[in-house]
Amino acid sequence: MKEREYWNKEMETLSPERFYEVQEKAFLRQLKYVWENSTFYQRKFREAGVELGDIKGLEDLSKLPFTEKSELRESQLEDPPLGTYRACPMQKVKRIYSTSGTTGRPTFIGLTKHDIEVWREATCRALWTGGFRPDSIVPLVVAPFFIAASYADAIEAIGTVVPIGVGATDRLIAAFQYIGANALLATSSFPLHFAASLEKKGINPKSLGIKVILGGGEPGAAIPAVRQQVEETFGCIFLEMMGNGDMCGEIWAECKYKRGMHFIAQGIVHPEIIDPNTGKVLEIKEGTRGELVYTSLDRECQPLIRFRTRDHVEVTQTSCECGRTGFGIRVLGRTDDMIIVQGVNVYPSAVRDVVAMLFPRTTGAIEIQIHQPPPEGWKPPIHIKVEYGKEAGNLDQLKKELEALIREKLLFRANVELVPPDTLPRYEYKAKLVRKLYEEEKRE
Repeated sequence: MKEREYWNKEMETLSPERFYEVQEKAFLRQLKYVWENSTFYQRKFREAGVELGDIKGLEDLSKLPFTEKSELRESQLEDPPLGTYRACPMQKVKRIYSTSGTTGRPTFIGLTKHDIEVWREATCRALWTGGFRPDSIVPLVVAPFFIAASYADAIEAIGTVVPIGVGATDRLIAAFQYIGANALLATSSFPLHFAASLEKKGINPKSLGIKVILGGGEPGAAIPAVRQQVEETFGCIFLEMMGNGDMCGEIWAECKYKRGMHFIAQGIVHPEIIDPNTGKVLEIKEGTRGELVYTSLDRECQPLIRFRTRDHVEVTQTSCECGRTGFGIRVLGRTDDMIIVQGVNVYPSAVRDVVAMLFPRTTGAIEIQIHQPPPEGWKPPIHIKVEYGKEAGNLDQLKKELEALIREKLLFRANVELVPPDTLPRYEYKAKLVRKLYEEEKRE
């Protein structure tokens, strides 16, 4: 029997006209629900001078104010634990997730039974797009404080999940060697971290029999040099997927044609791309660059309207050989991680991309060190630690090549400090590419 191409063919192959119709109907239903049940948005819309009758359809979406992450944190401080944007009784909340809290107090995400089912549907679409199938056996190493349970739900709906947890390298290896695990879902930086652990144990990564690795949580899987390194190391396909913990488990996923991540959350989330400086909504066409903005279309507990993600993206496709409609993106970086060097926007992930181009002369691991607060700390040359690889050759020559390549590709001057392999930290969650030394000095 021929294997089906889509998890939800009807939604993933909507025509442009039908897509607009589905999204608009869901948007108006969600907006009415929010207007009636969320004190956060009742106040926010009132302060913006917007009435429900002003919003007739998606063409009026830009009349609504943006929602910022900082507002959600303040809302949860005002009315703990889930905030004034909670739009249902606490008795309906069946699951509460927590973000990492790397920028301070964690943000808490509540889901009702309905929300859990919707998130599972979106994540199933993403995993299926990325190549997970009924015969996939997937060890789950995603950090437990985040949306690991959502991934487990989706993997169980498609194939078989093997709960492992973070930091349990021996258990992870055993899942491949003794259970027959054949796929991996992890942050984009994890596969190379895992490969280094295997090498130390004398295990050939290709012997594990991994067919597909889906990476997310950070840029990386779509970086050509990183992708090539992972695929050659494990003998598998390495694809990218992306969600947003505040909004939905997964919203984007890459297919085997590797032309960017498809939007797969039809009827669940509505995406916009805006100019991050002016807030103007941009036309979605190949080459468009801007910040992603999301609006919930089917959420009971904590619906979000025009939520600014700070993810800076580029539209890579508006159609694909796989038949999925809508558009595709690749992530350039985060607008709040970006540093500005003499007027040039620099994303840390782009620096890692350039360094990885010289693999295996480099390992691809970097650490951008900022010694003073901006703008003084952003003046060139920017200090970047780079791990040299097994085939580094002459280190003085490698340093010069890296500095010249960064200058050519990213238009800023860098002072590259080469360090031995395994010198820089490895992360099982999101890789930290920027180290703000001035903040560490304050804490000491």
